[in-house]
Amino acid sequence: MKAVEDEVMRVKEHKETRREYMTYAMETKRRELASFAEGEKTGEKKKETMMILAMLRKGFSVESIAECEQTSVEYIMELGKKNHLL
Repeated sequence: MKAVEDEVMRVKEHKETRREYMTYAMETKRRELASFAEGEKTGEKKKETMMILAMLRKGFSVESIAECEQTSVEYIMELGKKNHLL
């Protein structure tokens, strides 16, 4: 146990190793944040898609949906055709 503790202390005191660890820790945190942000975007897009499909099922016009969702008529048409709603 003492040998492990001594090695940890030695590594912590070594400037180059400490710098490498901090660089690694910062890069890991950056990747985690980027992954989280990407997950949020994906979730938002899925909600938008579900809303558009629900509106198509209820008979809203493609133009009205495009205006409400602030997207193109072409996108609504493509989505509607893929889901056999148009």
